[in-house]
Amino acid sequence: MITRGHILACTGVLVLAGAASAGMFSRLRGGQANVAAQPHDKAKDSNDAGAAAIRFQRQWEPKERAYSFLVPAGWTVEGGMFHVNPAQTGGPADSIDGKCDMTVKKDAAGTVMFRWLPTWNCCDLSQNPQFALTAGMFPVGSRYQGMEVRPLPDYAGFLRGLFRSLHPAATDVNVVELKPMPELGEIFRTLNKAVDEQTQLLGFPPSRYDAGGLIVEYTEAGTRFREGLVTCLVDLRAAAAMWSNQHTQMMRAPVKEARQWKPVLDIICQSVRLNPEWFARASRAGAQRAQTAQETMRYIQSIDQQIVEHRNQTHAEIRYEDYLTLTGQEDYVNPYTKEVERDTAEYKHRWTTQQGDMIYTNASGFNPNSQRDLNHQEWKLTPVRPR
Repeated sequence: MITRGHILACTGVLVLAGAASAGMFSRLRGGQANVAAQPHDKAKDSNDAGAAAIRFQRQWEPKERAYSFLVPAGWTVEGGMFHVNPAQTGGPADSIDGKCDMTVKKDAAGTVMFRWLPTWNCCDLSQNPQFALTAGMFPVGSRYQGMEVRPLPDYAGFLRGLFRSLHPAATDVNVVELKPMPELGEIFRTLNKAVDEQTQLLGFPPSRYDAGGLIVEYTEAGTRFREGLVTCLVDLRAAAAMWSNQHTQMMRAPVKEARQWKPVLDIICQSVRLNPEWFARASRAGAQRAQTAQETMRYIQSIDQQIVEHRNQTHAEIRYEDYLTLTGQEDYVNPYTKEVERDTAEYKHRWTTQQGDMIYTNASGFNPNSQRDLNHQEWKLTPVRPR
């Protein structure tokens, strides 16, 4: 019951936490500040021809329409939601909910790309007294209830191992930065609060959270890359003899172009919108799970404001504006919905449509409504939220 509860609490959070933790990748500076991306779309008509403008189209996750996100025009999307057959893994622990492994790529080789990596449950019997006598029967590398038996690493060890598995042929590997991200762990702690309270009533300690990021440079297929990886490890060993990786993502670009492409990859990461209808269909609890999804989305929309209030109450030094500056973000007002939306601050102008497509540009005179290949739909500027 505890295991089921924890798994359900994290269902969809791979998608949802992306909005709540907008700017997490911005904490990984690698010692360099960001600059705006260079254009790869050129305006062909009047009104400031040649202006720098990057156009994004909102697309659905291709397998089940579980959520939508912004994709630069001309880029490709691969993968999506998938399900694990418990008969093939020896148990149900990784089969209760769907998983996501999806990549957004600039080209077929993925020289510039963003990837959502799946959440996996792993078994570690070392911290649960109920399994102490049987732990020897399940050595590292074996499977228990469908989970790989694997000791819990810290976030740095997990991300190093993940990098090696993603790039076995990488050479001249150099770790540029390792950075803990306790704020990401706090997001999951809050989302799992009800389940943790349940485990404590049963005499178990609450879950533990270890979040952080890694920046690494390496050579692969003759190209020198810079790559960022982020994850949050959720430690359920005491209550359920298991742990999992949540919100695991990666982005990469050639080293010489990393500063150019990072704002574009940030936009992809931060633009996710959950489909509540899919969430309800995928849920065995139906309406109750749909309500949970809605509540979670409302929580995500207010999480940063709660952080601000908490910091004000505790006399924290970093104020809300400092937080936006720190993460390279800004608050905008959507001209259609009138809602405040947090997004990258790397561009001076942000245009949107009623369908949620986006264009980001630094050119003051650029107007997509005057472009023949764009004016089939109405574009409006999204102004910065009034202070």
